[in-house]
Amino acid sequence: MNRKQIICMWLGIAAFVLVGLYAVMSGDKYLWNGDYLELPNFIILWICVIVVTTGLIYTFRDKKNK
Repeated sequence: MNRKQIICMWLGIAAFVLVGLYAVMSGDKYLWNGDYLELPNFIILWICVIVVTTGLIYTFRDKKNK
């Protein structure tokens, strides 16, 4: 991995953790809607963060190491 890829990876990890922390901190307003858990929305949000991070890492790959 080159330097840009490592930075993207760490920013992706930070975003992943911050999304999780935000969900825990806001509690009832974010994860719970009435009597059921809004877990699918939370999982979709985490998947979006993973996809964007993976795309950035792939974009910043070394062109000569194909």
